[in-house]
Amino acid sequence: MAAEKKYHVGKRMIVFRNIFYVAATFVLIVFYFIYDYVFANQITWLKGAPLSAIFIFLEVLMIYLAKKYVDRVIDQTEYKLTSSALEVRMGTNHMTYRYKDFTRAYYGTVDFTGACPVTYEVSGKTYRPSQYLENVWEMHQELVKKIRPYAEIEEGLESKISAFVR
Repeated sequence: MAAEKKYHVGKRMIVFRNIFYVAATFVLIVFYFIYDYVFANQITWLKGAPLSAIFIFLEVLMIYLAKKYVDRVIDQTEYKLTSSALEVRMGTNHMTYRYKDFTRAYYGTVDFTGACPVTYEVSGKTYRPSQYLENVWEMHQELVKKIRPYAEIEEGLESKISAFVR
């Protein structure tokens, strides 16, 4: 039996988590000033330190929850290339995509969230693996090799993938 290759969520997810931290902080600061401006004269006991404490608490809570969520996603996501299938574990969901069920591989459209637009057709459905995997291009390279006997591979796809593999 060939060695199984495993891929996990990596640095890209951490970068997006950190971007969320900055965005959440900005939004909370804006809401703080809006709240302070609108309600300062009506609820005078809340002005200053009490209001600041409430918003600092909300900021810490948001960061804690975001970190907890992202860490859980990282721990519970795994892609495994076996000798006969791509096995995907995302939390309690386990999916198996047999290589012989792949019919097409192509370079899809690039969007904001997609670092790697390689797309597959499996059992008549479009499938794009997680964009947050560490070494996502390497995984695609290995997957394309394994599905080559069964699927139509877009011309030039392998060279596009190879250009990004480290």
